[in-house]
Amino acid sequence: MKVLVLGCGEMGEAAVEDLYYFGKPDEIIVATRSVEKVKRLLPKLSGRKAKISPIELDANNADGLETLMKGCDVAVNCTGPNYKYEVMIAQTAIKARINLVDINDDYETTFKMLSLDAKAKEAGITIILGLGASPGINNIFVRAAADQLDEIEEIHTAWVMSGADPGGLALSYHLIYSLSGKALTYQDGKLIEVQSFVDGKERIEFPEPVGEKDVFHVGHPEPITLSRSFKKARIINDKATFYPPYINELIVSLGKKVREAEGPIKKGNAYIDAMDFAASYFHKKCKNLKGISKEGALRVAVKGKKNQKTKKIIYSSSGLIAKGTGISASIGAQMLAQSQIKRTGVQPPEECVDWRSFLEAILNRRIGRLNIKEKEE
Repeated sequence: MKVLVLGCGEMGEAAVEDLYYFGKPDEIIVATRSVEKVKRLLPKLSGRKAKISPIELDANNADGLETLMKGCDVAVNCTGPNYKYEVMIAQTAIKARINLVDINDDYETTFKMLSLDAKAKEAGITIILGLGASPGINNIFVRAAADQLDEIEEIHTAWVMSGADPGGLALSYHLIYSLSGKALTYQDGKLIEVQSFVDGKERIEFPEPVGEKDVFHVGHPEPITLSRSFKKARIINDKATFYPPYINELIVSLGKKVREAEGPIKKGNAYIDAMDFAASYFHKKCKNLKGISKEGALRVAVKGKKNQKTKKIIYSSSGLIAKGTGISASIGAQMLAQSQIKRTGVQPPEECVDWRSFLEAILNRRIGRLNIKEKEE
């Protein structure tokens, strides 16, 4: 098996490590703008026969990317930010007729990706859309809970991320672009526009060491794909927070400044793109946080009927969100390579990934703690 991993930031690195130790590939090709990142990773990988091949590639080079893809069995897209590269990489995978796993968590891009479904089916490939932590693990938690109920009434997904675990710079671009303005939530058959980190405040108990946190609606894909997968649900939302809480406010304020900027902004004697400045500033602020735990958490609560009784099933976990994102994508790629996923087209995790196999794989990695609660209401 030959696997192509695009990007070698924190999440791409986690995907490469997991593929190396658990996927048993013959070769992992790591395509990135900076092969130095891959070279720094190599000393950490030992004891397996898999070959690691760093290749310098700009994600904008569609022709070069297609050539690489045609020589591989499956691809994992950890390149960001999603709004810049996601759709182009998926279109290239369709042309190359290669299965693809991505970690897209941009809700606007989700609509564009879903529009590629027919073309992916025609090419006979599977594109797993958003198989990270959230979306990804959370979506699979939803499917696991839903399969234990006769009817689904409400789906509530939530996540907490530490500001001290900001991933690579690409994640900062994503956060400011996608989580600083409007968001979508689902209620009574339609998606409703709300404001990220402002609307829907709710206090939720997450597993230790995270504990109770105030969460808010955020601009994430879960309400979009889950409302398509569970059409009878009346309420579907995704809420989140960063800690310390001023990280939320920083995302919103920086996003507002970017949207209001009329061209490049002056920084000293030079001019810089407003988004480039905002992302760099945000990333530096997070990297400089001291004394803050890097642990994050996920939580899903699915309410419905079982034997005519109202029941709520809660799945939750805690751990390092950025690392869990890369590992989830790796597991999806391994499942595709082993023909464990049969459905073609653009598929969200809840539609194509067997939740039992996936959760077993996650637990085998020992990267977090899983909690399951069930109660009648």
